[in-house]
Amino acid sequence: MVTRLAGPATVFLPFNLGNDGAAGNPVNPQGGHRTAYLWEQVCARESWLEILGRYLIAQRDNKKQIKAIIFPRYHQLDVTRKIQVAVLIDGPGGKYLVQHSAGSGKTNSIAWTAHFLAELHDAQHKKVFDTVLVVSDRNVIDAQLQEALFDFQRTSGVVATITNQDGSKSGKLAEALSGDKKIVVCTIQTFPFALEAVRKLAATQGKRFAVIADEAHSSQTGEVAAKLKALLSPEELADFNDGGEVSAEDILAAQMAARADDGGITFVAFTATPKNKTMEIFGTRPDPSRKPAPDNVPHPFHVYSMRQAIEEKFILDVLKNYTPYKLALKLAHEGKELDDKEVERSAALKRIMGWVKLHPYNIAQKIEIVVEHFR
Repeated sequence: MVTRLAGPATVFLPFNLGNDGAAGNPVNPQGGHRTAYLWEQVCARESWLEILGRYLIAQRDNKKQIKAIIFPRYHQLDVTRKIQVAVLIDGPGGKYLVQHSAGSGKTNSIAWTAHFLAELHDAQHKKVFDTVLVVSDRNVIDAQLQEALFDFQRTSGVVATITNQDGSKSGKLAEALSGDKKIVVCTIQTFPFALEAVRKLAATQGKRFAVIADEAHSSQTGEVAAKLKALLSPEELADFNDGGEVSAEDILAAQMAARADDGGITFVAFTATPKNKTMEIFGTRPDPSRKPAPDNVPHPFHVYSMRQAIEEKFILDVLKNYTPYKLALKLAHEGKELDDKEVERSAALKRIMGWVKLHPYNIAQKIEIVVEHFR
């Protein structure tokens, strides 16, 4: 799929269904062409009009000139449509785990999802959500996500960004959530307080919210870490204190486990590598009325696999550049093959222990222990 022809420099993006986690398309169950979905589904009249009217986005430069046109890849089109259908069927209060690999265009997927949920109406033409809360992944709101959210809005003024500038975050957050802003973007640092405000408004005023959280990690310092530590189990806390990081995924999972009753809040979690706890809380179970069990294993709502991203050349296969020990040893000895002749045990141990003791990593570890002990 391409939105601009540029001769030999034209770049075509894959527009495949995916084939059991790999690139390409599966065998057509109807017996027709593998690509029949293009004209039967994607290019069908209503679908094509929706793509042109709601998905196609023109990116502009500083002079307001169109520099690029964004067209959804198939998995982006598919997940955004399926989430809307699922929300209309399930009603507010559902949980959806979107497992999309790096290279999936997650920023645009989040932006489309946010705008579509903000405009979603039920069969009685009533708005499903009062506000959509989008959690950015860094201290400073991710510029790419912020730009996408503002690019995708059809009417100016529907997106509010909560930062430290110009007043307190809590005041601006309360104003944005209870006002007429359809989409509110906050950082992971503000997220616990935003979630608390959303829960209060849902409980006291009957407002309904959608929370969209990205997986990316933040530091383990400040109020977010303190809030998270209070919700972690002893095992999780030990891992956290051992250098683990805080993520929106962790906070969501911890707070969801603490508060099971969130009837007015729909959660959509985007992550490439969901943890077991995240899968348990946000995954879709074959029988939602039962807890996770061997015959009721939660699974992601939608998947775009790493294998497909690699095969479609959106990310590199790092294992192709992996150097095994045998090759590394050969390179270290200028390509010479090493023989297996026996050497004297004491001499070998002396050389090995000398290498271990003088290794920079081990020296650094010893220094750290000495300094910490002295301090």
